[in-house]
Amino acid sequence: MLGVQVVGVSFDAPAKNAKFKEVESFKFALWSDTQRELALWYGAAKTKTQFFANRITVVLDPTGTWTLLYPEASIAFLEYDHAKVVLADLKALMGK
Repeated sequence: MLGVQVVGVSFDAPAKNAKFKEVESFKFALWSDTQRELALWYGAAKTKTQFFANRITVVLDPTGTWTLLYPEASIAFLEYDHAKVVLADLKALMGK
């Protein structure tokens, strides 16, 4: 899909994320949100002191507009099929 960029976000420091990305052979960017600013903005954290982020997926269109949200409960329910569901929803959204 053109214009799709996958980014993971973690509360860990950049060096730790870089090592984790290397070990896991991730093919996508892994950003550090040590101040929890992104997590607070998108609802993956309720406070700046939250130890772990809630697992959510947010899909933004190329202009940065919030298009789809998969809250933690839906991801836990879908677990292994989550990526397939997101891709199917994107295809439907794009009329394909």
